[in-house]
Amino acid sequence: MRHRDWIVAAAFSVATTAIAAPAIHRCGNTYSPQPCEGGGTVGAPHLPTREEAARAAQAAKVDAQRADALEKARLAREKNAPKAIVMGPKQSASAAKAKPTPPLRKPETFTAKGPAAAKR
Repeated sequence: MRHRDWIVAAAFSVATTAIAAPAIHRCGNTYSPQPCEGGGTVGAPHLPTREEAARAAQAAKVDAQRADALEKARLAREKNAPKAIVMGPKQSASAAKAKPTPPLRKPETFTAKGPAAAKR
């Protein structure tokens, strides 16, 4: 789906929500579209006007265009980037394999001893 299609779908959903927004009533600790005895009406959330929805859609379109341009620039940079950076002296693969690894040392064990007795 294209960016424009998403924008149109979002604007349509905002417009249909504004038409079908019923009053919300609070009855104790519950909320309902039906009024109840002793309950009160809760203010509905702010629904954007047509002008606000149009400005939001235009801003989304501009953001999508900027994102596409940034992605194209990033892909161009990545295409021209060096494949790898090698630090240090050059070493052939055969020379690297020729080095034997040193054998592992057996760890020393620790034995706790008390103070030595004084010699007389």
